[in-house]
Amino acid sequence: MCGRFVQLPLKFPERLPWPELAGELQEMNPRYNLAPTQRAAVVLDEAGKAVVRKLRWGLLPRWIKDTKQSYSMINARIETVATKPAYRAAFKSRRCLIPMAGYYEWRDTPDGKQPYFIAHRDGIDLFAAGLWEPRHRLQRETEEGSCTVITRDARDEAGTVHDRMPVFLEPDAADRFMRAGPDEAMEILMASPTPPLEVRAVSRRVNGVKEDEPSLLDVIDRT
Repeated sequence: MCGRFVQLPLKFPERLPWPELAGELQEMNPRYNLAPTQRAAVVLDEAGKAVVRKLRWGLLPRWIKDTKQSYSMINARIETVATKPAYRAAFKSRRCLIPMAGYYEWRDTPDGKQPYFIAHRDGIDLFAAGLWEPRHRLQRETEEGSCTVITRDARDEAGTVHDRMPVFLEPDAADRFMRAGPDEAMEILMASPTPPLEVRAVSRRVNGVKEDEPSLLDVIDRT
């Protein structure tokens, strides 16, 4: 699963498939430890136009009766995202991209859980495939909706820490995924290559959801 991630101002606007969003994504507030129920910047299609919205992380389909249920919907498995009741309606017509500088996973050790930061080895901006829902009646009026991250079996370096990882899309596929029909969207997901990722151990302060500062990304020595 993906249980925390990092959002930083866009570093490579020339790679963005939505040049009209470059300024907004270059100015977004940095988040060094974004956790479930917190709001993330998300790119979605609104009446044929790509826009950035701040959505609660943890999908809230309109039929749920308690926002606590969203904790189990922070991730949607690629294997069932098109058929599972919690996700299938959103997969048909509400797909999105979630900008990430990287994400965290944990490894059990004799002295507790050790967090690792997983990011593109060249520091390139990542775009995770996701789904979104409009504002739920249980959300505050100031909130714009909710989202989830689509995951797959982990590959390469990411698989040394956890067995799942987000589905990352290349720029040319990201916009097509967002606007395509469900069958083509699934083809795009299944064909998406894994970017070259690096894994590095970071401070256990990441374990606290209230921690949110640049030093969380500092590498620590685990030898």
